[in-house]
Amino acid sequence: MDGFRDASTDVLLETARPSRHDTALDYACGVGMAALALAAGVRQVEAVDDRLDALDEGRRLAAELGLETVTFRHVDLAVLPYPDGAFSLVVCKDALHRLLDPTAALLEMARVTSPGGRIAAIDGVVDEVTDAAFNELARLREPRHGRYVTAERLAAFAAEAGLRVAERRTERRTVDLGYWLQSAAVPAQRAELVRRRLAEMGPAVQERLDLAFADDLVSFSYDALALRLER
Repeated sequence: MDGFRDASTDVLLETARPSRHDTALDYACGVGMAALALAAGVRQVEAVDDRLDALDEGRRLAAELGLETVTFRHVDLAVLPYPDGAFSLVVCKDALHRLLDPTAALLEMARVTSPGGRIAAIDGVVDEVTDAAFNELARLREPRHGRYVTAERLAAFAAEAGLRVAERRTERRTVDLGYWLQSAAVPAQRAELVRRRLAEMGPAVQERLDLAFADDLVSFSYDALALRLER
């Protein structure tokens, strides 16, 4: 599904290396962009989340596209309703930052991954310059946001879950602020606060985020880390 393969999804799928033999799980799927992109290349995809509204939108998109190999399911992400080793491939796209305990989430992903299977995850990362400022912006945009961490800490979550990093890739994301806010349905008053916070950032943060203003348009960039993990 080319319409669902933005640059981040491309990086995730290139890291995951799906095959038609795979039974896949999209963990904390949101509206299931990764699941929809995976659908044509694997045997079956289970897309799971704890947000009913996101799952309803995912089902609508899958039906619109005529995808019969994707199933959306409401679950407790901490205790998945699947036996050990149920999936040969588990993917997690831009979700670890909103989970209370990323290590526990990775442990649960590992539990349902079959021997010889793999987990592919991608999420935004920060550094010592952007940490506080970018996390504040993310919380204003998404109330469920927990925390973006450094690339080193993200990889450490995997190690704490007993997983080996088999591959890592870094992606530089450039974001149009208006689209970034609109895609999260941010209310106008909070959106204006985000704009003010960006304008007030110190020179070092603005430089690291490649912050750019052009008339009413604002853009910024940040890094994301993709990991292929093995048990």
